[in-house]
Amino acid sequence: MKIGVVGAGGVGAYFAAVLARAGHEVHIVATERHIEPVRLHGLRVTTGDGISGFTVQPASITTDADQIGECDAVIMASKAGQVKDVLSTASALIGQGTAVLPLQNGVTASQQITDAVGEGHALGGVCMIISYLVEPGIVHHVGGQPAITLGELDGSVTNRVRDLEVALSEAHVQASISTDIVTDMWRKFMLITSYGGVGALSREPVGRTRSNEHSRSLVQDAMREVARLSTVAGARLDESDVAKMMDQYDAFKPDSTASMQRDLAAGRPSEIEEQSGAVVRIAAAHGVEVPIHNTIYRALKLLDGANELISC
Repeated sequence: MKIGVVGAGGVGAYFAAVLARAGHEVHIVATERHIEPVRLHGLRVTTGDGISGFTVQPASITTDADQIGECDAVIMASKAGQVKDVLSTASALIGQGTAVLPLQNGVTASQQITDAVGEGHALGGVCMIISYLVEPGIVHHVGGQPAITLGELDGSVTNRVRDLEVALSEAHVQASISTDIVTDMWRKFMLITSYGGVGALSREPVGRTRSNEHSRSLVQDAMREVARLSTVAGARLDESDVAKMMDQYDAFKPDSTASMQRDLAAGRPSEIEEQSGAVVRIAAAHGVEVPIHNTIYRALKLLDGANELISC
C-alpha cells in the first residue's frame, strides 16, 4: 500500500518505520526539523524489551504533501488538537477513496478529519503503544505489543479497513477491526481523561492515586461522568465498561502518569482541550452535567503551556 503518515513524533515515526520495514510505500509529512535527519539516516527504532532495533528508509519525507500525492491510506499522528489544521495543509494526500486513520487520544479527531477534507474519509481508531521520540529520526519503543483497533464510523466492514488491517498486521502491529469503533474510542477516552485528570490535579502517579480511597473514587466517578455522556454522543458505555477501565487502571505500573499530566506538570502545551476540555464542551452541547471534569478542566487550564507564556 501507499501510506501517508502525518507527524513524525513518537507514534508517527514508529508506525511509519514498521510499515516501511514490512515493504509498504510509506511517505511522511513532517515539520522541517525532521526532514534532514530522516533523509540522511533513515528512521531508527530502538526498544526497551530486549528485541533488536532496526533502521529503515521511508519512501520520502517532506513538509509538502503535494510532493507525495494521493495515498491509499493516511495515518494521522499529529497532536489531537492539530488534526484539522494539519490535514488541511496535507489534503494532497487524499484521493476519492483514501481512508484516514486517526491515532490521537480523545474523540474529536474523526470529526476534525471530516471538517478538513470532507465526508467519507475518516475512520475511527484506538492506538495502544508506549513510544517517544529521542530526537528527530530516532524513536524508542518502551516495550509491549503495539496495537491498533480501527473501523468505519458507521460500523460497516469495508475493503479499505481490511486492507489497512492487513498492512498493520504485516508490520507486526496487533490490528483488529471493530464494528463499534465509536464506543471503543469513548471507552479509552473515559480512561485517559479520568485517571490523567485526577493525576494531574493531585500531581501524583497512578500508584498513589489508586491506593488512596478518595482519589481512587474520584477517578471512578469521573469515568462514570464520561460513560453517561457517551450515551448521548453516539457511544454505548455502561457500568461494566467503568469496571473494565478501572481494572486497566489497576494494571498500570505504579509510577505511571498520563501524557497530559506530564505536559501540564512541565508547563508544556498539552492535550487538555481534547481531553478534559472536550468532555466539558460535549457535555455543554448536550445539556449534561459533568462537575468533576468541569473542575479538572478549570483548575488545570492555567498550567497549559505556562512555561511558554512565561518565556514570552
